[in-house]
Amino acid sequence: MGEQAKIWLVEQLERKQISVEVAAAVLEVPLEDICVGTGRMLDSDDFMRICSHYHLRPAYTTMK
Repeated sequence: MGEQAKIWLVEQLERKQISVEVAAAVLEVPLEDICVGTGRMLDSDDFMRICSHYHLRPAYTTMK
């Protein structure tokens, strides 16, 4: 996923008071893939797993 999707994901996790480190550890996703500005891409399957696990709804977003 692109940087905009990762920014949205991090913001949503912060709203739910979930650290990116915890989300990465719980779902066994490399932390570098989730963090913004690392240059690494977040796999779409991992993006959807994180959204599903934490009840985030990307369908209702307004990503730029």
